[in-house]
Amino acid sequence: MLHLLNSISQANSALLSEGDIDKAINEVIAILGFATQVDRVYVFTNKKIGNELRLYYTHEWCREGIEPQFGNPELSDISYDFFPYMYETLSKDKYMYGLVEDSTNEIFKEIMESQGILTYLFTPIFCDGDYWGWIGYDNCTTKDKWEQEVVQSLYTVARNIGIRLSREKATLEQNRLLERFEMTIKASQQGMWEWDIVNQKLNYSPIFMKMIGYEPNEFEHTYDNWKIRVHPDDIENTERSLNEYFTKVTETYQNEFRLKHKAGHYVWINGFGIAKRDENGKPIYMVGTHVDITPLKKQQEILEEQKNEFDKLINNLGEAVFRLNSYNQITFMNNYWPELSGLDIQDCMMEPITEFFEDSDNQLIFEQLENLKNSETGRTTIEVKLKQKSKDWRWVELSLRENKAASVKDYFIAGSIIDIHDKKIALEKEKELSELKAGFVSLTSHQFRTPLTVIFSNIEVIELSAKKLNIALSDTIKDSADMIKDQIDRMTQLMDNILLVGRYDAKQLAYNLNPISLSTFIRSIIKTYFQNEQDGRTILLKEEVSDNKVAADELLFMHVLTNIISNAFKYSKGSANPEISISYKDNTAFISIIDFGIGIPEDEIEKVFHSFYRASNTQTYQGSGLGLSVAKQFMEIHGGKIKLESTLNKGTKVILSLPIVA
Repeated sequence: MLHLLNSISQANSALLSEGDIDKAINEVIAILGFATQVDRVYVFTNKKIGNELRLYYTHEWCREGIEPQFGNPELSDISYDFFPYMYETLSKDKYMYGLVEDSTNEIFKEIMESQGILTYLFTPIFCDGDYWGWIGYDNCTTKDKWEQEVVQSLYTVARNIGIRLSREKATLEQNRLLERFEMTIKASQQGMWEWDIVNQKLNYSPIFMKMIGYEPNEFEHTYDNWKIRVHPDDIENTERSLNEYFTKVTETYQNEFRLKHKAGHYVWINGFGIAKRDENGKPIYMVGTHVDITPLKKQQEILEEQKNEFDKLINNLGEAVFRLNSYNQITFMNNYWPELSGLDIQDCMMEPITEFFEDSDNQLIFEQLENLKNSETGRTTIEVKLKQKSKDWRWVELSLRENKAASVKDYFIAGSIIDIHDKKIALEKEKELSELKAGFVSLTSHQFRTPLTVIFSNIEVIELSAKKLNIALSDTIKDSADMIKDQIDRMTQLMDNILLVGRYDAKQLAYNLNPISLSTFIRSIIKTYFQNEQDGRTILLKEEVSDNKVAADELLFMHVLTNIISNAFKYSKGSANPEISISYKDNTAFISIIDFGIGIPEDEIEKVFHSFYRASNTQTYQGSGLGLSVAKQFMEIHGGKIKLESTLNKGTKVILSLPIVA
């Protein structure tokens, strides 16, 4: 027994000294094999495969002359189903021993006898409370019975193996955690530091040193060497944060400061730390990390600059910009609001937007706010009256836009208020003046027609009377009468144009667009109005054969064409016949009226479209300066355009363009 105890002591020593656990177990079972004088000592290890626990033959020692079983496939990946009583016993931390021939389990008995085993001993191994496996002792030559003291001693060794396994497991887990920690630190690029406060010793990690441009041991790791590298503007706050943590004013140490880089610039650092304290609460040891947050700080500076620029922009707009929550209450208003309303911004916060408008507009505003939720565009604009602090009101344009969100908390409406009071009043006055102008022009034109008609009638009476009384007098009177009649026609035409301009400006000009054939329409105008010119000239018509039609009001379009064709004859006396060409391109019809007369000075081409403007070279020609102005207005009604091309003393080309209709 003494020999066995010495051997067990050696086994325990091997468990403690051998670094490799497998070598330690092999050494232990060899020592125990010699000590017990059995034929074979081995270890079965449990492994969980799926939900089933299975046996694997992992370690073996054999006395000389005994056939080894290590590597025997029949002894690995064995189910406990073959030895149910073994699992029930060993898993409860109980040992088993005896003669094989006395076993009641025939399968177990058969397996053991096939290997020539006569006696056996099994002692369980537990690791951290889990059934890890067991040690087996076989005797193939004798049937010596196992003494209880020996069994108990070997059982103790098995427990010691379990303790070593637990330690091994803990060490592996610790190493794994340390490895993960180191990998995490490297991946996060955090600089580690540890501080022995009592002995004033510091240690910085390589990442810490690299963060500020130094090699690991390029300067001495001391608090003073750290302090001189902190930015002068940050050192006071940094030391205060550290002191507040040491004196438990704050529960944690965390601080942002700048450290000087070897290259001369500063690096923004976010520092964290935790201290170990003595029984009196005084810190004696501290560890922490430094994280380089320079890119984040730069981004924050950019964002802050952008925010400041946005604030400047939003607060210098010439309109009030606001934000409403889901209850239509004001949660933001820019600095233009006091200028517009006379009200202080803070006094208006969390007040409903409708509180600041005339009561007569509140229902309209409320309806528009509700309609936003069902609108596809989520926006609306209305003209309403804004109340002012002075009790006056002003016309404003209220624009609303909905920002849809999944929750009430994130929902808001953005809007703007633009002062349109002066514009609105001016438009109303302009409308009133336009109506007065239209009425005045109409009244004046009609009032002129009556005396002109009377004059024209009386001239004809005078002509008839003179013809009956005196032939010579009649001829004299006829020349004067013809001149008066020409001027009456000129005045009538002028009144007609003024009346048309007035109606156009007042948007009272009636028109009806219908598809017409340009060829047919222009031929009819030429035949009706320009067939018998006094100088014998005619219109030369060139046209592209086409079924295309344009939409036109025949009376208005006839007025345009007759006016331009008349000008072509009037300003080209003594020259070649005027020409008209009709062509079609890109869904547009083009009518060109060309004369070879006096032309228009280049710097006056655009001016001749202004009302009552006449070119400087037309002073000897009769005209009102309204013809082209009216023509341009009528072409706009038709959705068309008018364009002039002219060369002084060579002629003028007037181009009319109209969209082709289906």
